[in-house]
Amino acid sequence: MMEKLTEFEELRQAVNKTGINITERIEVKKLEGKGLDTDLSDIYTIPGKELYTVLRDGTIRKVIIHICDISNYKQDWGLPKFHIMECETLEEMRREKRGHRYKKASRNDGQFWIKQRISQGYKKLDICGYCLKQYNKLYNENANKADFNIKRYMTSSITHIEPSITNQRDMTTIPKKYDKNWSKISKDRKECCKWICQKCHFDLSHKEMRFYLHTHHIDADIENNKYENLKVLCIKCHAEEPRHEHIKKTSEYNNFIKIKDRLQHHAG
Repeated sequence: MMEKLTEFEELRQAVNKTGINITERIEVKKLEGKGLDTDLSDIYTIPGKELYTVLRDGTIRKVIIHICDISNYKQDWGLPKFHIMECETLEEMRREKRGHRYKKASRNDGQFWIKQRISQGYKKLDICGYCLKQYNKLYNENANKADFNIKRYMTSSITHIEPSITNQRDMTTIPKKYDKNWSKISKDRKECCKWICQKCHFDLSHKEMRFYLHTHHIDADIENNKYENLKVLCIKCHAEEPRHEHIKKTSEYNNFIKIKDRLQHHAG
């Protein structure tokens, strides 16, 4: 199910196909429970167009994604479909920057966490028709929506990877890796700034607030850790950097905005 890409200890952040650099502070959670949020920036494709994601230990694994919140769906639309391929639907969602509507699935038994207008819980979803068509062609099968075996698919080896996929330099859709000492480098830079945002000068020195302070690579090269290339920013200011708008869709960003507004209100 997994193929080893590289060895490194620190959290490596996935970037999307346009090269967006995600902060090291957007926490990566395990694929369990109700699934993991995504904006499609950490969802990649291999030559056969299967979807995969990069884990923190440098391995890749197949991934299933689906729309979770259907509270605004029209009743006659029915339930959404799950995706295993870079199909026409996902390509359109990427173009329209609507990837934040998806979650990485947490189970492989066909049950997906769905939030509806008046209820929420696990629902059985069908595979996307476009994905199924690509799957049958890729695996030389004739499966239909009813008999597609999710567990068998997810536990089978990734067999459609070109040899170059194991070479970091040849994978344009996989980011450069962070320095193995990135956590220390980042922390040292923040301590040097006394845990204060260099743009808005908001003080995040309180232990509970430090989570919202990021270390930004000014030139977008995560291997360039020279002092002058690192800028300490609160998550709000970080989200305002070019090509970092995706941060605004995270729960961490929304939590910080509420906290900051509340603190500034009390201070005023």
